[in-house]
Amino acid sequence: MSKKKGKFDLTKLVHDGYVKDGEVFAFVSDPSKQFTVQKQPNHEYKIKTSEGTTTVHAFAQTCLGQEPPNHASYWFKNVNGKTLYEIWQADVESDEYAA
Repeated sequence: MSKKKGKFDLTKLVHDGYVKDGEVFAFVSDPSKQFTVQKQPNHEYKIKTSEGTTTVHAFAQTCLGQEPPNHASYWFKNVNGKTLYEIWQADVESDEYAA
């Protein structure tokens, strides 16, 4: 798990309560392409797709058919329509003001 401030870390997002274990996200251009956030045996979180367990970046590459032109988290939204990028940025902003 990365401790680098501002770096995308799905495990941190779950631990901080921004994303839930079992939460479903869908590819913004094709909602039939989905993943579920899932805890791994090493207690970190990855995503589970119909093809198996992977990372957000790798699944974005699969969905787009190319390297994502911006951060992979831009390409997935939850049932409320909020992108994973927006959720991550809310967490980053809260870190900036933490005591």
